[in-house]
Amino acid sequence: MEHGKLFVEEFPEVGELIERLFIKRELDEWYRMKCAEKIGVPNEFNEIGNLKKIESRNMISPSTDILIHLHDISGEEGFLLGQQINVKISKLFPIYILDYSYSIRHNLIEGIFEIDGTAESLEMIQATNQINRIMTSKGYTEISHLYDYYDTVCEWDVLPNIEPFNRRLTLGDALFTDVLELC
Repeated sequence: MEHGKLFVEEFPEVGELIERLFIKRELDEWYRMKCAEKIGVPNEFNEIGNLKKIESRNMISPSTDILIHLHDISGEEGFLLGQQINVKISKLFPIYILDYSYSIRHNLIEGIFEIDGTAESLEMIQATNQINRIMTSKGYTEISHLYDYYDTVCEWDVLPNIEPFNRRLTLGDALFTDVLELC
């Protein structure tokens, strides 16, 4: 990804898709069909090191979530660290984004302390590298939270019949959520 350039400029095919989907509204039926598709969990994900289990949330939506749970790490005095990677895959364009979460349990903490963030542990970093290799081999491009996911793709005034729900339409809104309310 090139800094200082909008995602739709760097990938003009995404800009064309967004124009046809949201501005011209030419692809409503295609959109419904894509939202209904199921994306399978790549078999190669089973080879991820320290893998505990994989869940797939394949709802009728423009995207699919694959939750990768790694084995807990235990430490002294009842310390337990749970680690999870969420691979969010767009059904509309071959892109994905990774989200990381941790859960901390300890005898001195009431309940479970949950944290979202970046890949910080060796296990998470290694799993991320494996996921990126697998997804790249399948023709997908990873997008970044900092530079791509929140990148503006359209201003609301050019979108007929779509009710604004934030300041602008972002790449994440357009390709991962049901902005058109057709699913």
